[in-house]
Amino acid sequence: MTSARYRQIGVKMANFQQVLPEYLKQVGWNTKKIIPGERSFMLELKKGFFEKATIKVRGIPEDVYVEVDGPSDLMDVVEQALANSCDNPSALIGWKEQEKQEAMEMAKSLGGVLPTPPTAPVPIQPQPPLTPKPKLEACMHCGAPLTYNPEEVLVVCNYCGYVNNTTGEQPPRCSMLPILLTGSQTLEIAKNHVAKGILVTRGMAERAEWGAIVLRYVPNWAVTVQLEGELEGKKALVKAKDTKSQLAQEVAMQALGGALGSIFGGAGKGAGKALADRKEMVSVSEAMDVFVVARKAAQYQPDVGAYKIPLDRKEPFKKTGEETLNVEISAQEAKEKAKGLALQELRSRYTFVSQFDVAAYPMEEPELIYAPWWFIEYRMGGRSFSVIVDACNGSVIAGQRPWIPKGVI
Repeated sequence: MTSARYRQIGVKMANFQQVLPEYLKQVGWNTKKIIPGERSFMLELKKGFFEKATIKVRGIPEDVYVEVDGPSDLMDVVEQALANSCDNPSALIGWKEQEKQEAMEMAKSLGGVLPTPPTAPVPIQPQPPLTPKPKLEACMHCGAPLTYNPEEVLVVCNYCGYVNNTTGEQPPRCSMLPILLTGSQTLEIAKNHVAKGILVTRGMAERAEWGAIVLRYVPNWAVTVQLEGELEGKKALVKAKDTKSQLAQEVAMQALGGALGSIFGGAGKGAGKALADRKEMVSVSEAMDVFVVARKAAQYQPDVGAYKIPLDRKEPFKKTGEETLNVEISAQEAKEKAKGLALQELRSRYTFVSQFDVAAYPMEEPELIYAPWWFIEYRMGGRSFSVIVDACNGSVIAGQRPWIPKGVI
């Protein structure tokens, strides 16, 4: 969930309602439902088979609140449409800057330091609508016609299975993984995953309404990132990949340290002080294997370190009868994203960081690996969820689990 508040920009709400769906359509999102209004409106969006999102807007021209339930990249699209629908776009402060300012204020109140100092807000200027890039009309291998979306950069020919680069250049190294798990085996893995939810039993998972089970080959860029540098910070007990979670964990650990000292005295004070003062200086020299899903709006990016593609089982790529998704993220974009994911993984091991001088370097050109993933839908307590399982090694890529299912407990 991403949200932001925009003040003193003079939003023309009627124009914003009209323009926003067009901007979203240009990046592949279809508006399935719109609830209009003079001072508020809501959009329900869909992209592909599983990707869904909701955008809520409310307020008056001088004070507008936007909430996005979906990929955070959608907020960037919202802000571009907003900048083109207001009287004072230079006063628009982006959502990322707002989050940074909020985190800095929270850190100051706790006496902590964030990895980077705040920067001056960068006004978002109106951008012209996106223009489609030139299209490759026919397969470079067999000459068969190609049909694909404008944002796709690598396209598999439906006739010969050749991977086409839409720029006309040679495609990258490509490989694929074999399918070793059937749909029924995967369903059992999904049920076991759901049964690990809070207050969810195996029996409840069995009684859930299990729906569509679809197998897709999903393209992943395999990037090895080398991290080098130094950092100083307080070690986390549990990894947290967002600033609010890191701050919350630090507050909890400081409170626990104080509680130990007050309860046990003497030795407790020593343990409490050690818990509160965990700052350390670390020299970093580490290689990370990062797998980047080559889809722009993917909601199932595997966690760095938590998921390993079984590279020892990869085979030369060939066209199969299963649905194969095309590539929307180039190798260069994947390298940049992989650097960010690797640094985020390293940062998540600490609560507060007072020094973060670490650089990330991709080691070689990424390899494109098509991994077979089972996409499973189910309903529990009147709500819809999904689980994604690797059909090669049985790992759960992503899996939504109800906490306290409404109507079940």
